[in-house]
Amino acid sequence: MILDKLKEATDIHYNKHREGIHVSDLTLCPREACFRALEPKDKNGIPIDKTKRATNIDVNFFSSGKAIHEAIQILASYFSEYEIEKEVKHGDIVGHIDLFDKTNHIPIEAKSARKGTMDKPQAHYIKQLEAYMALTNADTGIILVQLLQHFKDEPFVEFYHHMTTEQRDATLKQLERDAIQLKSGIMNLMPNLVRHIAYDDTLNWKCNYCKWLTPCQAFRKLEESNGAEVNE
Repeated sequence: MILDKLKEATDIHYNKHREGIHVSDLTLCPREACFRALEPKDKNGIPIDKTKRATNIDVNFFSSGKAIHEAIQILASYFSEYEIEKEVKHGDIVGHIDLFDKTNHIPIEAKSARKGTMDKPQAHYIKQLEAYMALTNADTGIILVQLLQHFKDEPFVEFYHHMTTEQRDATLKQLERDAIQLKSGIMNLMPNLVRHIAYDDTLNWKCNYCKWLTPCQAFRKLEESNGAEVNE
């Protein structure tokens, strides 16, 4: 079946070696990123444990998100003021901004959501944008969302987000702490050293889909019994 091949390819794509610690690893669940990095894989980058392999849902999210993301970039590339996939680096941290408005110094993140309406951006959209705002020292950022369940004439919503210098500094410091933790967790083969999101009500919906929920729960129980939580 072609779908089986697509799931296999999704595993290979997501497990390709990348230099540095990526913003996407830090703004969702760093502990999940650590588990993923340490998961044993075969020579093609496919997880040996079948329960950790890509599912139909993974292929669905990848294909639809990638298609919309790249289509918006293609359209924006007709205008010279936009830089596509702008790379930003800060120590070990590496990020690629969907679009960067060079004229106004504004990072722009393109997203899609299986919704008909959206009154405010989702928390993980904001966290990723704030990371890019901190890394580029931009006081304004934009989130452009395509609503996949909106079938009338306004399928896009645009959110402007603003940060003070102090907020950008705090975000950058958090990224630095998370990068140090993630790097240490990978080097020492210890995901429990890395921050999780289980107690963050804006992000812990991800736990419902996490392939490493069971070992993470075991770590959290141990942390709680020792009076410590790696969640900040």
